[in-house]
Amino acid sequence: DRNADRLAGLLTAALNAAGVTHQLARGGNFLSVFFTGEPVADFAAAKASQTWRFPPFFHALLDGGVYAPPSAFETWFVSAALDDDAFARIEAALPAAARAAAEAKQPR
Repeated sequence: DRNADRLAGLLTAALNAAGVTHQLARGGNFLSVFFTGEPVADFAAAKASQTWRFPPFFHALLDGGVYAPPSAFETWFVSAALDDDAFARIEAALPAAARAAAEAKQPR
């Protein structure tokens, strides 16, 4: 749970810095990122979020060497195996990922 807290803090800080409205849904050591200002407690709320922001966010993380869940409807299962080097890589990749989410354009 400590690593999930740390990851949640990094995600929130980067997305807030980029001005991206988001919610983190948490359950113990797993979490999901939703691009919405509304709480997400069910599938309907998840579908109502700005899911089109997730692909650029995901691909920017991947470009930074971070293998996040590939869908807005999947969760991050956070392990105790994550060490300071892993968190440094995540932290380094997050600003570009947050910018990519911020700059994403809604499909027509």
